[in-house]
Amino acid sequence: MRIVHLILVFAIIGILVISARSVDTIAQQKTALEVSYLPSSEFMQMASLGYKNLASDLLWFKAVQYYGGYMLAQNGIRLFSHLADVITDLDPKFKGAYKLSALIISEDLGEHEEGVRLMEKGLRNNPGDYWLTYEMGFLHYLGGHDYAAAEKYFRLAAAIPGADEKAARFAADAARKGGDFESSIELWAELADNSDNKYIRELAIKYIAEIEAKMQSEETGRETVKIEAGKREGKNEE
Repeated sequence: MRIVHLILVFAIIGILVISARSVDTIAQQKTALEVSYLPSSEFMQMASLGYKNLASDLLWFKAVQYYGGYMLAQNGIRLFSHLADVITDLDPKFKGAYKLSALIISEDLGEHEEGVRLMEKGLRNNPGDYWLTYEMGFLHYLGGHDYAAAEKYFRLAAAIPGADEKAARFAADAARKGGDFESSIELWAELADNSDNKYIRELAIKYIAEIEAKMQSEETGRETVKIEAGKREGKNEE
């Protein structure tokens, strides 16, 4: 039985080597071939003969090589999204593949929504996972500059038992950058009251003061505009 298993494993590796070569050939020729030329998830699931995690690991190794070629200016990475989908279809619990692939897709391919879609898939397959939730916040924070969405996911990450305190800090900062000053003050105040880290408590107090000053400045500016508008209206009536 052990020999049969080994034969099956070598058969999988053979299939994957052929698949990987197709990626290498496309990369070297720098063509614009569609991703349909790569093996589909359905094909790979059948071809893996039950060794889906092994197939996923081997394809991930080739995906990393593929990205390395891109970093060395040897090829593009047009096909990376497809590879990431196949890898995570084979192993839905492969958290590292979701995190790194979503970042590459968003930053290097410039397809932010596609990166978000992959991370959403990761969260569906790994509900309640702190790091995937936290990285989704970062994807919105850095890739899309969607600070409201970033705040949402950082808050969710901060609420997960055992969460790292930096999730709450980034939630507060995302709220500030998104113009939601009241939420930002609320989040910083929680850190100022509850953090065990003296530096974080002092930082929170500092940011609260800065945000309140900014809010006051903006309010003063609005009042000045109202007063000036009122004066102009009075002159026009005369």
